[in-house]
Amino acid sequence: MRIHRLELINFRNFEHTIFDFPERFTVLVGDNGTGKTAILDAITISVSCLFCKFDNFKHLERQFSDDDVRQVRYKKGQTPTIEPQYPVVFDCTAVVDGAKIAWTRQSLLVDRIVERGKTNLQVEQIVSPYIVKLSEQIQGKVRRGENILLPLIAYYGTGRLWLQNTEESVETIKPGSRMLGYVNCLDPTSNSNVLMRWLKTMEIAALQRGESILVLDAVKTAIANCLEDCQSVRYDILEDELITTFNDGRILPFRMLSDGFRNMFGMVADIAYRAAVLNPQLGRDAAQQTPGIVLIDEIDLHLHPKWQRRVVDDLKKTFPNIQFVATTHSPFIIQSLREGELINLDKPAATEEYENKSIEDITEYVMGVEIPQRSERYQKMMEAAQEYYRVLQDAKDAPPERIEELKTKLDELTMPYSDDPAYHAFLKMEREAAGLGRDKQ
Repeated sequence: MRIHRLELINFRNFEHTIFDFPERFTVLVGDNGTGKTAILDAITISVSCLFCKFDNFKHLERQFSDDDVRQVRYKKGQTPTIEPQYPVVFDCTAVVDGAKIAWTRQSLLVDRIVERGKTNLQVEQIVSPYIVKLSEQIQGKVRRGENILLPLIAYYGTGRLWLQNTEESVETIKPGSRMLGYVNCLDPTSNSNVLMRWLKTMEIAALQRGESILVLDAVKTAIANCLEDCQSVRYDILEDELITTFNDGRILPFRMLSDGFRNMFGMVADIAYRAAVLNPQLGRDAAQQTPGIVLIDEIDLHLHPKWQRRVVDDLKKTFPNIQFVATTHSPFIIQSLREGELINLDKPAATEEYENKSIEDITEYVMGVEIPQRSERYQKMMEAAQEYYRVLQDAKDAPPERIEELKTKLDELTMPYSDDPAYHAFLKMEREAAGLGRDKQ
């Protein structure tokens, strides 16, 4: 399953916008408030229609909320008004099982009722029948035990920080439906409990049978591919926790890893685990062959810049059939992208390759931060110095009654940087040379 195009009407801050997504990786950038996370939420709302006929998983279908409706502010006389804009429309074009399909999901205002001075909006939500039928067909094939390739769908938000609760023993789990791979898949926060239970169960099964469990091998391989210097991972039965072994000989439990390692470890392991549960017939190739859509908000979260430069390629290599849509504020992530993989919400029409651009160019021309070679404080100091010299120049021809005013202006310009002795002393010398010392009239 891959999404090709998403058209939004009246969704949050988008009045009418169309987004086209490449097959492998899309990174969304833009200033805060431009709608990066909103796009991930819009994809979630659109794609979650697939769950509408799944047994025991209908609740995963994401519904509209009042906050999803675009609000327009008007001013009538001295009174401001806020009017919700309908209809809210999602037109989605995707490829599912090799076939191109399209469906619409919309929220319509059918009535406006005013009671006791309060306005209640009666809203109807409509989903195209085609996606409903597709949901029924997928569920039917799973019930009949057919080897259908189930798409992986997952959303990892900024609230993810994978933690293992060591106070309670991790219980094993019994075999269940393949659909368990969708449990909490669209919850932007993370929960390692189900993942840990599955890993422990598979390790015990491998020991009991005296043979490798192929889907467990798939998960371990995926983790090792995405973790720098990681040699192997295993769920240790005696210690009752996940253990990581590194190439330099270090052996650390999952809970002792850094936030960056734990974040990346947990996300990659969760993707691979869901692929293994959804498509166990693929065995050791589950992570490599499972298709789907994975959404990641702030993909650079907790990652060192060195890791940020390789995370996109690591995910592509580890999950070659999954389409990723992510957001970032990191120039290192942008630098690792290929042509067509960036959507810049600040400059929607801009399309170019960033792989060979410098971090300085990306920061200045893509992210809009001027003169990134210098700190913001340095830039402000230089601006203050330029203004300082302008005031000194004005003082040469100023009448006596304006001299005190100019002295005050000079004090104001130097005050924020009085903690820099060299800078402050230099400007003081220039001031005294111009005859504007504080003790002179």
